Formats: sequence, structure tokens, C-alpha cells
Amino acid sequence: MSAAKRNNFLLDADETVLDFVRSSQESLRHTMGALSLPYDREIYRLYKQINDGVWAEYERGEITKARLHILRFSRFFERLGVTADAERANTVYFEKLCRTGFLLPGADAFLRELRARGRVFLITNGTPAAQYGRLDSLGIRGLFDGVFISDEIGFAKPDPRFFAHVLAAAGLTAGECLVIGDSLTSDIAGANGAGIPCIWYDPAGREPVGAMPDAAARTYDEILKIIDEGRL
Repeated sequence: MSAAKRNNFLLDADETVLDFVRSSQESLRHTMGALSLPYDREIYRLYKQINDGVWAEYERGEITKARLHILRFSRFFERLGVTADAERANTVYFEKLCRTGFLLPGADAFLRELRARGRVFLITNGTPAAQYGRLDSLGIRGLFDGVFISDEIGFAKPDPRFFAHVLAAAGLTAGECLVIGDSLTSDIAGANGAGIPCIWYDPAGREPVGAMPDAAARTYDEILKIIDEGRL
């Protein structure tokens, strides 16, 4: 199929265009201060490791989103060796996260270039308040032709039902779309399961494991080049 027909882009949010790590760092720093607990780069690294693991459990359907929110902090505090209220920590963290949006370097120009090539739909497993809040804090919600969030749909990437909902709501077929995302386990595996061509955005240049992208790109310019050359 020509690139001219595949001009509907299903774009992941966090760590594809949104700098979730920076938002998370700022939010955790604020949370630890509110709870009178220590914070430094190593402490954030520990939190991220635990949070990533809990999100992986959620993607596999092993825990609910509500359980995820508490479990990440209870495990974190246990590993840190402190006694603190995990529910309160999550509330403080989440409220800060909803107001703390950052774009990855070059993402603003990339989004505008992508829009010049077709329609752009944001697809994310994030929580609506956090995703809409960060988009609005950046003033970029209007750049998307649609925003699809797992909690509003009832299914999370990589579940094929998430992608089926997106296609139906946007009035598209799999052959008219291209998934772009940084996660092999949610974006690329989900695209594979839904039969949608995909580009893996991987600045580190790793080898794919467990899911197979149709193309890989280390930079936004490489993504645009793949699209412009009609390789997918």
C-alpha cells in the first residue's frame, strides 16, 4: 500500500512524544517532600524500576489500574525501608503529575510534521486525568484528531480490543493506519496483534525481542523518512 493511503497515524504518548520520565521525576520529588521522605536520583531509579514492573503486570492483565496505583508505592516504600501511606503518596503524586507535562526534545516539531502528512490519533494506556492534564498543560491537545485512553475504552494496549475500538471510532481500517510507539510490549505487540503496520521508536537502537516492528527508527527524522519513502 502506498504511503499516500496510509496517512492515519496511531501515535503513542509517553516516551514517544511526552517526556514521562521527567514528569514522573518532578512528581515523585514533590511527593517525597510532602511526606518528609528523602529523594535523590537513586531513589527515583528504584521507583521507576518498581513502577515499570507494575505497569508490565497491568499490561498482562494481572492487576487492575486501581491496584497498580497502590502497589507501586507500597513496594517502593518496602524496598526503601520506610513506613509511609501508599494511598496518600499516590494521591499527591498523581495530582502533581496531572499538572506537569513535558515534551521530549524535538517532539513538538515532529508532531507538526506528522500532522502535515495526515491525521494523528494519540493512543495511550495512561489515566485520563494525567494524560489530558499534561496535554492541556502543554497546550497541544488540539494537535490530535482524537485521543484514545485505555481507562476510557475499557481495554489496554496490547489488547486487540483496544485497537479495534480505535479503528471503529475513527472509521478506519488497519490497512489505512500506522502505529508509532516506543514500547515493544504494548505498542508494537498490540499493532502486531491487530494487523496494523508499525514503526518502533527506539533511540537506543536495540534489537526487538518478543514483538516485531515493520520498521525501527532512532530519531523523529527517521520516522518521517520511512513515511515519506512509503516503505510501509
